[in-house]
Amino acid sequence: MIKDEALQLKAREAALRALVRWERDGAYLNLVLPPLVEKMKNDDRSLAVQLARGTVQRLNTLDWALNHFSRRSLETMTPWLRNLLRLSAYQLIYLDRVPSYAAVDQGVRLAHRFGHRGVAGLANAVLRRLSREATNLPWPGREKDYVRYLSLSYSYPTWLISRILDRMGAEEAEKWCRSGNDHAPVTIRPNRLRVTPEQLTDLLENEGAKTEESPNLPGMFQLVTLTSPAKTEAFQKGLFTVQGESSSLVAPLMDPQPGDTLVDLCSAPGGKTTHLAELVNDCGQVYAVDRHQNRLQLVQKNARRLGLKSIITIRADGREIEKESLPEPAAVLVDAPCSGLGVIRRLPEIKWRRSEEELAGFKKLQTELLESAAGLLPVGGRLLYSVCTNEPEETERVVEKFNRGFGKGRFKPVGLYAFLPEPLKAELPGDKDTVSLYPHLHGVDGFFIARWQKQS
Repeated sequence: MIKDEALQLKAREAALRALVRWERDGAYLNLVLPPLVEKMKNDDRSLAVQLARGTVQRLNTLDWALNHFSRRSLETMTPWLRNLLRLSAYQLIYLDRVPSYAAVDQGVRLAHRFGHRGVAGLANAVLRRLSREATNLPWPGREKDYVRYLSLSYSYPTWLISRILDRMGAEEAEKWCRSGNDHAPVTIRPNRLRVTPEQLTDLLENEGAKTEESPNLPGMFQLVTLTSPAKTEAFQKGLFTVQGESSSLVAPLMDPQPGDTLVDLCSAPGGKTTHLAELVNDCGQVYAVDRHQNRLQLVQKNARRLGLKSIITIRADGREIEKESLPEPAAVLVDAPCSGLGVIRRLPEIKWRRSEEELAGFKKLQTELLESAAGLLPVGGRLLYSVCTNEPEETERVVEKFNRGFGKGRFKPVGLYAFLPEPLKAELPGDKDTVSLYPHLHGVDGFFIARWQKQS
């Protein structure tokens, strides 16, 4: 029992360290957690990840609850104490499998370790009060203030709740909020130049990983029993890529053909770039463009692991790349920088780091990238635009601006419905040129995709 408690304390300490890095340094949990938990056993690693992600996911609700029981404002506390209280509150409110006494006791132990006696006393007082009163918190009523109800019940900023309500209405907005707190499966894309899907699933099973075929994208697989796919021999041999289902839909919709010259104008870290290379059987040229050399190195690393020779990296700003610097491409992909609000269930940090004011800036950048990409294409060339968000400024309004301006009379929208996998066709309207995917409707990350062909 003592050994188990010590291991759980280590899991909580790892989660706390990750949370402090997240808040203080602006880090992402998926980057700071792995080195903190890599030597833990699976159960302890899973606990640490769940505690850190859950705390960030439920951030505003935890702060609201804690402020009811603390005489001292959370904003005046050190990052260590503030996040220790959040971490413990998450267990008390949301984790039935953690006994209240254990959450309080281990929280106080961490307070002793990362603070002085007064800090431990404060933590003890606040957490004991919360443990007694957690079931009696004054949650806002649905009828009285629906925005606040959704914000605290599902843990979202009010500005985002207001936008979703305006677009979707009350019933669908609540479904959207609920889906953003769902677990997002880890999905993998087989490298068919090296392995068949059947061979890959057998190899992974031999390594202790159970897989299930994606219900949305045939040929993609969900990992259901493996914590760290990158540690498998199959991954290290370049037999698969970890990629979200929505993201894996993008490259095939470009209709790449062997021998094509293709450009990925915002390529890093390379998931779609490598997918394009695989789809052309590594025969042709795939130009991977990015502003940052360190991010291009990620593309190069992925290409080497997957054994792909057709990828050529170019350090450049996609808005300023000159047509003469590239061979004439058959197609250009603009997987543009965006708010990322479609992948909240994977990266819960995003909803606390974004603001409504930023969306106009993203739209400007996305439009400039799209126009730059269009200028690279010959007549007949294909242009694809994708973002992992459903916000109108970054989706329909970018397309509308392009169609009314740079693309008017020169680029024809291409309907994508015919190119979609059958399971998604059943869920999407067939009369729209663009594709909009939502987690609450389709069970995949929020994504928007549009395609054109140059006419003149």
